[in-house]
Amino acid sequence: MSLAQVLRRRSAGPSEQDDTAHLERPRLNTAIRVHPPAADSEPWVVQRGEHQYFRIGADLARLARELDGTDAQGIAERLGSPWTPELVHQAVRSLDKAQLLAGRAQAEPGGRHRKIRRVKYVPPLTFQLAVLRSGDAAARRIIGLRLASPRMLGGLVVVLAVAGAFVLAGQHAHVAAVLGSPVSLTTLGTVVAGVFLTTVAHEFGHACLLAHYGGRPGRMGVMLFYFSPAMFCDVSDSWRLNHLQRAKVSMAGIAVQAGVSGAAACAAGVVGQGPAGDTLMLFSLVNAAAAVINLVPFVKLDGYIALMSYLNRPNLRDAALGSLREGFVALLSGRPYQIKGPGWLPLFGLGCMVTPLVLVVRGLGQWLDALMSLGYFGTLLSSLIAGMLLLMVFKAGAGLVKSFRGNRPRPVRLAMLAAVVVALALGSTRLHLSSSQVAAYEARRDGTVHLYVPTGAELQPVRTGDRVELQKAGMMLRHTLGTAIISSPDAHQTSIPLGGLLPVTTDKIRVQGERYSLRLDTPMKPGRGSARLHSRSMSLPRWAYERLVLPFAAPFH
Repeated sequence: MSLAQVLRRRSAGPSEQDDTAHLERPRLNTAIRVHPPAADSEPWVVQRGEHQYFRIGADLARLARELDGTDAQGIAERLGSPWTPELVHQAVRSLDKAQLLAGRAQAEPGGRHRKIRRVKYVPPLTFQLAVLRSGDAAARRIIGLRLASPRMLGGLVVVLAVAGAFVLAGQHAHVAAVLGSPVSLTTLGTVVAGVFLTTVAHEFGHACLLAHYGGRPGRMGVMLFYFSPAMFCDVSDSWRLNHLQRAKVSMAGIAVQAGVSGAAACAAGVVGQGPAGDTLMLFSLVNAAAAVINLVPFVKLDGYIALMSYLNRPNLRDAALGSLREGFVALLSGRPYQIKGPGWLPLFGLGCMVTPLVLVVRGLGQWLDALMSLGYFGTLLSSLIAGMLLLMVFKAGAGLVKSFRGNRPRPVRLAMLAAVVVALALGSTRLHLSSSQVAAYEARRDGTVHLYVPTGAELQPVRTGDRVELQKAGMMLRHTLGTAIISSPDAHQTSIPLGGLLPVTTDKIRVQGERYSLRLDTPMKPGRGSARLHSRSMSLPRWAYERLVLPFAAPFH
């Protein structure tokens, strides 16, 4: 962040007419540090508190380092030409607006800023809980670590990742079997524990490489990132490094995941198929997927931070979204539009706008059926998530409307935009989606077949003749084994093994549901698996109503 951006944010707030006596003999707040450039091509950096960094010019940095309580006349004499008392006073007021001087009302007694919070919300959809902070003993131990040569470690990661990729490609049949088959609770628990430890190592990779370059890791902890659990490490102190070192620090976590994934794949290739080999293969695939997702540059993940650091463009995402918004406003208002930055900036902004929506929609699509299978609790959670998304859309729309202040849109162009919006809304009624309920089936040795529907997941009454698709569900893939129809609408209250609803093999965990009789279209082997009931096509608004509103409202009728 630059000082100019900080000043714009401060000036947008209420006018500050507090005591200005501290401006006569200014001194920096004790929580402020002025860092010299890491290289000749790098700017000076001002650090405020533990994790706020922004850039300033060399002249302003020289002034900031001279603020020791001397008046403007004395500072100007020490700095020499072209500084004058008037220029010093003007610069001091700018630094004061940025809350860099002692004596501010916003600072706590003694001039120190408030303690960093453990819980933090980061827009648009991230919630962080700090477990370690830079002042904690564990964090100080991390700072004292010194790694081997980053080049040597990077070479090891490349070797492991390439070897693992060859193993995964050579054993594609094993990969498909692992992704398309349910797993035991032991395997699932082992993979979850392993992924958690790898994620911890991922964040420690950032922290250790930052410490290797002389920086100080900040907050570390867990977070909810677009409804997905994850971990984080604040490496804001990397802004004191040069841009290549910052990019390497950002990529350190991905390198850890790629190396672990490659090593696990190689181990799975040696062990072969079986419980141990399947666990290692699934563990490798999960880490590989996490590394690939982290490389996506359009959301605030490691790939974006590495790109921003390599290009040496702070706040790249905000600038890109702002450029896209300015282009849209210019289009409707008919005024000239000139891109402030490289020509690809608006396109990058479009990617930053679309990618989070795709991640959220795909994530919900992947887990919505599983949530619905948990009954009323799952449907309630789905509805709350949908409400949060609608709130985000509303806030984005309100921000776009504010962008038109002073740029009145032309009536004809506004009418054309309204026509497009109406056309899209009407088109959504023509867009049909396949809707199906999560269920489970069991084919017994005596030839009887039953369908189990969890309580709270019914979208409409089960009727005789309704078609059912019987499947074998894995962690990522599904295989259709056969089809059947409801032979009787009579339901029997029972409990359903969770293994029939989720891709796990367990009978110990059960949920309440109803049992219906099925008639197979073709004979099937005895067994148990997942099922899809009421697979039918419906409009998008109807789908949203039945999947997100109707199940939530059902308990209150």
